[in-house]
Amino acid sequence: MNKLILPLLLLFVGCMVKAEFKNVFDPKTMTSILLSSTFSNEIFSCTERSNTKSFGNIDQILLKCNRELAKVDTEFLTSINEETFNNITFTKLGNDQLLVQFDPLVSDGKYDLKLQSVVSGFGETLEKDTFPIIIDTQLPTVSLSNYLPITDYTFFSERYWDFTSSEPLSHFSPPTLSGSLAPSIIIRSIQRISDSSFRVYFETNFISNGPGTLIFSFEDSKDKAQNPVTNSTTVRLIGLVKGPELNQGRSEFEGFQNQNGDVIAIYGYNASAEILRKGTNTFVLTNPSLPSIGKGERGVMLDGKKLLITGGFPPYTYISLSESYIFDTETTSFLPTGNMNQNRGEHNIVKLANGKVMVLGGISQVFPGSHFITLNSAEIYDPNTETFTELPNRMQSPRSFFCSVLLNDGRVFVVGGTNGIYAPMDTTEFFDPTTETFSFGPNLPIAVGALKCLKLSDGNVLIYGAQLSNLSNATMLFDVTKNRIITIANSVYRREWSIAQELPDGGILFYGGAYRYNTSEPSRTIEKLDYGKSNSFYDMGMARNSISKHSGVKFSDGTLFYLGGESGGMFHHGTDYYGLTE
Repeated sequence: MNKLILPLLLLFVGCMVKAEFKNVFDPKTMTSILLSSTFSNEIFSCTERSNTKSFGNIDQILLKCNRELAKVDTEFLTSINEETFNNITFTKLGNDQLLVQFDPLVSDGKYDLKLQSVVSGFGETLEKDTFPIIIDTQLPTVSLSNYLPITDYTFFSERYWDFTSSEPLSHFSPPTLSGSLAPSIIIRSIQRISDSSFRVYFETNFISNGPGTLIFSFEDSKDKAQNPVTNSTTVRLIGLVKGPELNQGRSEFEGFQNQNGDVIAIYGYNASAEILRKGTNTFVLTNPSLPSIGKGERGVMLDGKKLLITGGFPPYTYISLSESYIFDTETTSFLPTGNMNQNRGEHNIVKLANGKVMVLGGISQVFPGSHFITLNSAEIYDPNTETFTELPNRMQSPRSFFCSVLLNDGRVFVVGGTNGIYAPMDTTEFFDPTTETFSFGPNLPIAVGALKCLKLSDGNVLIYGAQLSNLSNATMLFDVTKNRIITIANSVYRREWSIAQELPDGGILFYGGAYRYNTSEPSRTIEKLDYGKSNSFYDMGMARNSISKHSGVKFSDGTLFYLGGESGGMFHHGTDYYGLTE
């Protein structure tokens, strides 16, 4: 009898304190604390035998409690859980187990099972009256923000990368780097922005700007269920690789590509042709002796294999040519075709949407030290009849050293140039093939001559590389939809006689170019215009040589190819690839 005195005294004292749930055995009350300390060293709890994480659908759990259970109020338990679980039931098994069944949980997430009315045989309530059920069937992945599978060295310009995980991570470790570029990168620190966003800071020590591969993997990063990140991300970077040598030096010329992917180098102060066949690494001098043309000729591919060559100036003469030729780039035959109606050199040539070819403007005669006769006429070449027909309507202004491109709507856009003296022009005009008439277009912000034009993938026209521009570094853009020309950016370096080509990410690479026409100091620095985004120029490293007056083509896989030109006042025989080939 004496042994019961102390417990009864404690019960009496505990009952004097108000319980939150009107239950003297509530573990949150003084009564429960006193009783628990008397009857057991453990607080009343129920646990599931596993680690509460499922890798598949789950439709029941078995809870085992450390006390015998009192009668279970199954109706109440069902009512407080039916918003979370469908068709949930509670069944007491034996004295200390509770079987909970429900429709299968098929979506990942945390499901809280409420157990507020579960009490022990002593009347104790659970200290933790919510039991979490975690369904985690998806392994976490980590992605690189603004990920591009093929990009260039601007990928390193910010000095950090942002990563996002598919679900919150308990631990994010520095990514493991592999690939050919990995040895040149040092990871410095990680900033945890949130449970699923991370910024990784790094430094680089590249010794070249060649192509390469960088692979990110995240083996040591885990989600809150301790599942490891298993995916990896591969970035391929385009870069510069030495190509085959030309057999003969060429400057102020155009490189062409036929339907087979062969590269044709023709004329450019050398009356010959050579071809780099696709899949080979050697230029073959296919036509060592062509009709004598020194400079100023213009050509265009008529179809997949035939190249039309028009006009130009013979060496050491001041009167241009009217002759034209067809070069079959597969058989290498070089045959005369119909003559133009006027002599032309430094003119423009454009293939129209109907397959015919338009030649316009140019110089008919040069008077050294004085002026030159510039044309405002245009002609149409019909490949079927091999004849030129002069248009009755003339350009609004005579033009030479200008550029022209075919717009997506079929019109020809004519830009800048000179009109008899070496003074640049600020006018443009359109040729409408349906009416065969010319009309003025928007004015240029800066007068330019001896320039280049590039029609972009979005249909707009980039205007750049002007030798006659009053020493301006401006790169301009013709916005087709707004019918206006703006200065989009100023390159860091002068880019006279440079080549601009589109990159896989929409940026534009500027390769080569000189400060002045006859300078021996062409640019060696490669720049990229971040077109359509920041519209800023980025330094892309150094080319192998300083060149200008070169040419370039773009292969079907996006690889750029540069050939010929001048370096230090001499012919440059080298070529370079800018792409993925390592």
